Parts: sequence; C-alpha cells; structure tokens
Amino acid sequence: MKRLLYLLIIILFAQAVQAKDTVCTEYLNDLYTKEYKKEVKVISKKEHIDKYEQKIGDKFISSVAYGVGYIKIKGQKKIKITYLCLMEDCTKPFWGYVIPR
Repeated sequence: MKRLLYLLIIILFAQAVQAKDTVCTEYLNDLYTKEYKKEVKVISKKEHIDKYEQKIGDKFISSVAYGVGYIKIKGQKKIKITYLCLMEDCTKPFWGYVIPR
C-alpha cells in the first residue's frame, strides 16, 4: 500500500520535461535539413545564452548560445548532442554547429 501511495505522489508532483524550440535550434534545423537533404529536428533540453559582444573579423557577435539535447534525422535513431550558435543579435544566429556526444 505504501508503494502505491508513493507512486501516486510521484505522478502527481512530477514535472514533465518539455523540449522547446529556440532561435538557435530553428536555425540548426534549417541548416542540417539542407545539408542532409532529409528532415532534421534539433531538440533542446537545456540552453544557455552568454553575452559576448566582441568583433571577430568583420562580424560582430552579440552573444553565444549553447546547449544540450538531441538530433533526430528522419529514418535514424535520435543522437544526443551538444550544440553551439553565434548570434549577431539575440534573435539572429549566423553560425551553428552540432557535436555528437
């Protein structure tokens, strides 16, 4: 009976983890869909954005977005990843990369 009560408490108070689309993951979806010529979905589990505000070459980088999640390529298993995006402003990435873990 105790196990049933504990299970009920866990189910009631457990928070569902929601994967969300961000500007960075949308950019990576488009980038890798074009590269693989298949539907690619990058799902973020946790993402951070750090202010950088420096110029590299002739590009100004306002911030760096990075996170962990997974990538799903149509017809394949999902793969755990770490990803990185350089942002011109907080809403427009211009470079991104996915690193399999």
